[in-house]
Amino acid sequence: MKVAYVTMDSPDDIRAWSGLAHYIGDSVRRHGAEVINVGPLHHKETFWMRVKRRWYRLIGRNMLEEREPAIVEQWGREIEARLAEIKPDVIFSTHTYYLSEVKTDLPMVIFCDSNFSSLLDFYPYYRNLPEATIRRGHAWEKNDLERCSRVLYACDWAKDFAVRDYGIDPDKIDVIPFGANIECDRTEADIEDYIARRPKDRCRLLFLGKVWERKGGDIAVAVADELNKAGLPTTLTLMGSHPPPDRKLPDFVHKLGFLNKDDPAGLKKFNDTIGESHFLVLPSRAEAFGIVFCEAASFGVPSLAAAVGGITTAVKNGANGQTFPIEATPKDYADYILDKFADFSCYEALGRNAFQDFKTRTNWDVSGKRIYDHLLAAVAEHRAKKG
Repeated sequence: MKVAYVTMDSPDDIRAWSGLAHYIGDSVRRHGAEVINVGPLHHKETFWMRVKRRWYRLIGRNMLEEREPAIVEQWGREIEARLAEIKPDVIFSTHTYYLSEVKTDLPMVIFCDSNFSSLLDFYPYYRNLPEATIRRGHAWEKNDLERCSRVLYACDWAKDFAVRDYGIDPDKIDVIPFGANIECDRTEADIEDYIARRPKDRCRLLFLGKVWERKGGDIAVAVADELNKAGLPTTLTLMGSHPPPDRKLPDFVHKLGFLNKDDPAGLKKFNDTIGESHFLVLPSRAEAFGIVFCEAASFGVPSLAAAVGGITTAVKNGANGQTFPIEATPKDYADYILDKFADFSCYEALGRNAFQDFKTRTNWDVSGKRIYDHLLAAVAEHRAKKG
């Protein structure tokens, strides 16, 4: 089976889309598909695009370039040219809007964690959009989803929006969680060792996220503060995050900054920091999925997060962590942690559960096989229809 894999960035770039462009394609390739990359995609900047961008800025509107006709049409022609060269059996894309202007009779399968309706007014850059962009976004999304042979989402949240707002048949949608975007050869014995080395008389929290405000950085700091006030010595490590320059952080907060996982020393520091932590705390205000929850679980580290967006698919209560209502206070998070520390065997069991959840549900070997099977089915159905 020859797969035309359409992505915005090069799948060879491990940093693109938090590594997802690479790992999604690789997960299908591992199961036997011939995956040919169609990406990175390009578009030429026109005079009118520059004028439009400035105009939107003047009137206080966001310009969603991925939904601009001039750009999407260019992508369509570029993809069509590559399809003519490749002659694939199926088109597989990480987003619908790359395919909106692609003219083809080939079966199409998409795999992502959101759709236009789910993101609208949820993520900051999907707020304050011009009415024309909103109308066009909904129209394209509905048409693209209807054209697809299979619609694969990483979370139930996205599926619910597709069914409710676009009337997509639930039978052609499957929810397949993303996997951890790190290599993992850890065993149960390794996880037991990690858990055994975590102290029982003090707590190490980890905040792993670039966007401080959306990811709930201040809330994570407040959780650590609550624990210290309650008598449990606690540190919070910030990895890859960028607090506002004027934000003064307490002494119990340690900043690691960005760690380059391509560098052996950076990878070791990344792994050691996660493995030493008791909990990943990421009380995001908006999140479509959250790869870091899978990565934490691969070290037997439970996650604590807000029950928003697709997080409730990524974090299953009692399996790999706990989610809290969006209105939950830092004290609510702290009380949960204190309860686990009061009977540390409960914490240890949760850590083991997190690793088992990773092994059985949120790794790319499991998810890749499910994606591969859907691609095969889409090809078989298409051939049957053509006779």
